[in-house]
Amino acid sequence: MLFIGRNDLEKANWYLQMAVLDENLATETRAEWFYELSIVSMAIGNHCEAINFAREAKANRNDYGKAYIALGDAFIAARRQLGDDFQQQSAYWAAADMYQVAAKVDPALAEESTQKLASCAAQYPSSEDIFFHDLQEGNDYLVSGCIQENTTIRSRN
Repeated sequence: MLFIGRNDLEKANWYLQMAVLDENLATETRAEWFYELSIVSMAIGNHCEAINFAREAKANRNDYGKAYIALGDAFIAARRQLGDDFQQQSAYWAAADMYQVAAKVDPALAEESTQKLASCAAQYPSSEDIFFHDLQEGNDYLVSGCIQENTTIRSRN
């Protein structure tokens, strides 16, 4: 992670992408490096790429709480690519789901997850907005764009 330390994120991104292709790489190491790729991609501003890498990290190690945190953070960062305000707010539902899983699989992340969940809940759409979009709290909802995550409709009130 020399290039991350030097803040040469483009080079770090390239080397990490090459490294995860190694077929002999231990699964846990691959998960960690995909997580690092997600963090680097977020720093570069490639939010959709960060989502893909965080998903790869959790696919390689489904108990890797930091990967779920990174995925939630990437969902929130990618929300601007969605349509109207309501669609952008829906990203917070998907992010909250990831933060809940992070706390469940890694209790050491419970405090951070709780803080992030509270921040998400404050950004949920109102009950009225949900109603005016002809939706109902508790129903399933597919967040669009590069997020492509099924979640549950929730309101902030």
